[in-house]
Amino acid sequence: MGGNMGIDVDVIHDVETMLRNLNGYELLSYAICNEDCAAETYEWLAERLEGDTSEEFRRLAAEKRKHASAMRELFSRLYPKMKPLEFNAPPLDALPVCSEMMKSEDAEEALALALLSEAIGRDIYRKLAKMAGDEEVMKLFEELADIKEGTYRHLLGIYDSLTGGSKPF
Repeated sequence: MGGNMGIDVDVIHDVETMLRNLNGYELLSYAICNEDCAAETYEWLAERLEGDTSEEFRRLAAEKRKHASAMRELFSRLYPKMKPLEFNAPPLDALPVCSEMMKSEDAEEALALALLSEAIGRDIYRKLAKMAGDEEVMKLFEELADIKEGTYRHLLGIYDSLTGGSKPF
């Protein structure tokens, strides 16, 4: 595959800058949108790929839906009179790869992009945990970062078995 797969580092930087200016309520809203968008991306990929890889993306999509649901519960506990904001900014972990993923017809490439997405997401959730003023929100972001790390390792195992151990990016 090689190259940087069209990833725009400036865009990542812009979203990070934006996130720095958000409060806990907004950060949590953003994370909910993030997980929803990732679920949609993985469901989209599952439809287009076959066999084990398709099943893998279905499982990942279901996991993202669970995360979004857990965040909504936390949100309604922390901000009982409010609704999460709708962010149209693409989620940071899927941001550089979303459009590339949507073009992917190839299981190997889709997995490489998913790996990249999970790695970026893990790093972003670690940053969000440091920014969160609320203890419960911080713990949630740390937990999500750990889950993304686990997903990354799991996908890497699948990618390795598919490619005989070549590096995804």
